[in-house]
Amino acid sequence: MARIIFSGANLLDGDNPAQAGMNVAVEGETIAQVSQAPIAAQPEDRVIEMRGRTLMPGLICSHFHASYNNITIQPEPLGVERPENYLALVAANNLRNALHAGVTGVVSAGVNTGSIDADMCLAIAEGVIEGPRLLPGSRGMDSVGGYSDQENWWWRLGNRGAQLLCSGVEEFQRATRLEIKRGARMIKLNLSGGHAVPEHIGGMSLTRAELDAVIEAAHSRNVKVRAHVAWKNVLLEAVEAGLDLVDHGDQMDAECLDCMAEHGVFWAPTAFFTAQMLSPDSELAMGTEEQLTTLRGEFDNVLRNIEEAERAGIPMLTGDDYGVIVLPHGRYAEELAFYVKTAGVAPLNVLRWATKNGGALMGGEIPTGQVKPGYYADLLVVDGDPSADIALLQDRAKLQAIVKGGAFVRDAL
Repeated sequence: MARIIFSGANLLDGDNPAQAGMNVAVEGETIAQVSQAPIAAQPEDRVIEMRGRTLMPGLICSHFHASYNNITIQPEPLGVERPENYLALVAANNLRNALHAGVTGVVSAGVNTGSIDADMCLAIAEGVIEGPRLLPGSRGMDSVGGYSDQENWWWRLGNRGAQLLCSGVEEFQRATRLEIKRGARMIKLNLSGGHAVPEHIGGMSLTRAELDAVIEAAHSRNVKVRAHVAWKNVLLEAVEAGLDLVDHGDQMDAECLDCMAEHGVFWAPTAFFTAQMLSPDSELAMGTEEQLTTLRGEFDNVLRNIEEAERAGIPMLTGDDYGVIVLPHGRYAEELAFYVKTAGVAPLNVLRWATKNGGALMGGEIPTGQVKPGYYADLLVVDGDPSADIALLQDRAKLQAIVKGGAFVRDAL
C-alpha cells in the first residue's frame, strides 16, 4: 500500500513540546510510524518535504451544536425555529465548514431536533456529505418543568424540538435507551439554570434517582453523559453520581475542581461565548442588565479557575455554543487564541485541550487526537508553529493541508 511520508516536520504530537526534524508515515487511515530517523520510501510512496513546517493533529471541537444557526437566548422551544429538513441542511453545511477550518473531530453537546447528529454521522461515514468525525449527541434531557422546559403550558406543542422531558426513573431510563438506539453516543442533560439562561439559582432539575438512572443506562451501553451545569451544589452531586463531562461550571471552585480531578471528569468551560455576550463591541445586547452583571461575575470566576484546573490535571476541552447569534460557526481557532490571550493559558496546553483531550473524549477502537502509531491520520500541516503563535490557526492560508483518515481534504503542499 502506498504511504504518505512527512519528512523533516516540526512535530506537535498533541501532548509534548514541538520536536524538530521528525518523520511520520501514514498508511491507509492510520499513522504507521513516527521517527526521528529518516523513513525509507518505496517507489509508490508520496514523500512530502516539510522543511520545518508543523505537522499536528486535527482540531477537535468538544462542544458542538451542528444545526445551530443564529440562535437567540429568548425563551422559545429550541429546535422548532425552522423545519427539521432545513436544520439538517444547516448541520451538513456547518460540519463541512468545520472540517475545512481544520476541525477533524466534533463531539455533540446536544441536538436541535430529532436524530440529526446520528443522521449526519451516517452520511459522513458513507460519503454522502463531507465532515469531521462526529460523536453524535442526544436531545437535551430535563424534567417536566425543569429549566429548559420553555413551553408555556397552554401551547401544547407536539414537536418539542431539542427538549426531551421526562418524569420519574423509568421515563428517564427508557428515554436514555431510546436516544442511544436512535444513534446518540453522548447523552446531554440539563441539570441547572445559569450560563445566560434566565432561571433562578436552585437545586438540580432531576432527582438523584433520575440522574442515577440516566448515567447507569448510558454507561451500561458504553455511552458518556454530559451536562449543562452551572451551580456548585448541582455540579458536585452530578460528578459524584458519575457524570463524564461538565459544560460551563459557572460556580466552579476548589472543591469542585478536587471532586472532578478525583473522578476524572472532563470540563468544557465554554467561556468564549460568554466573552462575546459581554463584549462592549457586541452589536446585540444579550439579556437584561441584571443577567449580564451576574454573567460577568461567573465569567471572571471561570477564568480564575481554569489555571487551577490545569494544575489539578482535569482534562480541559475546547468547543462552545457556535451558531448562537453572537458566535457564528467558523470561529473555532479564534477560541483557542482567546484562552491564551484572555485566560493566560500556554498555547501548548490549549492545543492539548483541542487535540489529545478531545480525542480521549471521543474514544473509539481507533483513537484520534495525537500523532502516534495506530492513531487515525487526522492531521494538519501548518505554515509556522502554533505552539509559538496559536493565532496562526485562524489563517486558513496557513493550513496548507488538512488530512482526515489519511485522505487529503485540502492539499496545498
